[in-house]
Amino acid sequence: MGTFVGLLIFLGVVATIGLFVLGLIRESKGQAYHSTWKAALYSFMATCLLVVLLGIVSSGFALVDMALMLWIFVSIAMFVFIALALRSKSKNQNPRRHFRRAGIGFVTGLTLFFMFVAVPSDVEEPVDQTASADEDAEEVTEEATEEKTEEESKEDSEVEEAGAEAEKEKEESIEAEKEASIEAAEKEKEESIEAEKEASIEAKEESIEKAEAEKEKSIEEAEAKAEAEEEPVEEPVASKEGLIPVSLYRVVDGDTVNVIDDSGQELKLRLLLIDTPETVHPNKPVEPYGKEASARLTELLNAADQLYIEYDSGDKTDHYDRHLVYLYADDVSVHEVLLKEGLARVGYIYEQQRYLFELRAAEQYAKNRGLGIWSIPGYVNEGGEGFNSEEPEPTSEPATSEPATSEPQQTTEYFQNCTELKKVYPDGVASDHAAYQSKMDRDKDNWACE
Repeated sequence: MGTFVGLLIFLGVVATIGLFVLGLIRESKGQAYHSTWKAALYSFMATCLLVVLLGIVSSGFALVDMALMLWIFVSIAMFVFIALALRSKSKNQNPRRHFRRAGIGFVTGLTLFFMFVAVPSDVEEPVDQTASADEDAEEVTEEATEEKTEEESKEDSEVEEAGAEAEKEKEESIEAEKEASIEAAEKEKEESIEAEKEASIEAKEESIEKAEAEKEKSIEEAEAKAEAEEEPVEEPVASKEGLIPVSLYRVVDGDTVNVIDDSGQELKLRLLLIDTPETVHPNKPVEPYGKEASARLTELLNAADQLYIEYDSGDKTDHYDRHLVYLYADDVSVHEVLLKEGLARVGYIYEQQRYLFELRAAEQYAKNRGLGIWSIPGYVNEGGEGFNSEEPEPTSEPATSEPATSEPQQTTEYFQNCTELKKVYPDGVASDHAAYQSKMDRDKDNWACE
């Protein structure tokens, strides 16, 4: 009987080692290894029980020998669990269950060690003469012991399985909580980023709206200041706010219009503070955007229910007897429309400057966006008046020109612009003057830089 149990113990040791090594191989390959290690644990426990059984049934196997063998097995198991715990910790896994099992092995081994030390070495089992009696007793109790051992082993296995399942459930619960926490943190971070983005957009929109409001406010203040500083204009007959109603007669070009007043008289108008490219000059070709300016002005005036004119302080007419006015289509300033669409430029700034600030702002709007006349580099003569278009070849004098005199021909004087010319001739020059240049006579009255 003792030999058979010893053989089982040997097989149990071999099975335990084999199952443990197989579990290590499966783990290194990323395969399921928990069931293999669990089988190795059960094999180890069964081997320990067989050692106890051998100490009970064998007359040649002393109690000290049983304690020593169990102590060796338990010590080996303890070191194995410590190694597994350190291995799990290096892989950032939970080593707690391995340390717990190592602690159990340590306590068990310590108990067996004290049993080994406490039992005297001279205590031995009864001598050989009692062996036969023991064998008889063993045969009587063998079946009962085997049944009891099997029941205990089964109970231990069930307890171990229940503990393993509980441990597994606990680990799964911890992992689920961890994943839920990570997901919640990521969601909160995304919501925070989205909220910051929306707040940034709202702040930017508010800033833009505030800047626009401040700009409008500054324009309104400038207009109010200009109106406050403006000298009263004495008009014999004027409608509300100084506007005089008129009717359209014809559009000459982009800055010249003929209208009919309330008395039925035709008035030739020259629009103040703006200049458009030429379309009807007798000595010049049609300049770029000249036709567009005339067409746009015609469209504005024909679409209006009522036209109004407004005089500024200073002279009311020019040398051509044209009325110097601001022209409105209903309540819209055609000056601002033409400037803002890049079809006119601010020009001929003399004493009539009531709306110069507003018109400059409209011109800058088109200039910043490269609209119309501002889309052609160098086309607008920003150092003087007019536009830099090619001059045609000299032609014969028109029929309306004065006959040539017998005076000797004057030497030509050249000035780059009206600013330089007016330093020498403050009142400008006539068309027969040596310093006269047609490009400086933008209102076609044969008087340059007046």
